[in-house]
Amino acid sequence: VATYVVDGTTAVLPFKTATGQRVVPPDNPVVLWVDGGSASASEVLAGSLHDNCKAVIMGDKSFGKGLIQAVYGLKNGAGLVLTVAKYVTPNQNEIQGVGITPDIAGKNIVPPLLPGGISGADTSKVDFDEIRNRLSSNLCSIPEPQLQL
Repeated sequence: VATYVVDGTTAVLPFKTATGQRVVPPDNPVVLWVDGGSASASEVLAGSLHDNCKAVIMGDKSFGKGLIQAVYGLKNGAGLVLTVAKYVTPNQNEIQGVGITPDIAGKNIVPPLLPGGISGADTSKVDFDEIRNRLSSNLCSIPEPQLQL
């Protein structure tokens, strides 16, 4: 399960990914950088990869935008925005108002992309052995699919 969507009636809708399709080989450690500028879809992705033991999260706490909203145009030209559901990570962690908390705080580490799209990754301070260890089955367990939250 990649993530869950919980609607206003508390119906739980699991979103699943295709089986066996990998972009990164399973023995390569993946690190995702999040911070206060990371919101919505990036938080859903980070939460999914983290909870499914596919990535370690570094940086600072993310923004915390986990609501799904529908926008309706009105006849008078105004608009109406309704919250219709929320995202919950595979481990049932709320994103809305909470954000994604990194496994490793980003102090003294340069994020992989600086503002303006300038590449500035400095991975010399990243301990990739620690990353591999955090992703090992000893420290990380994939949650069982949930029927109810």
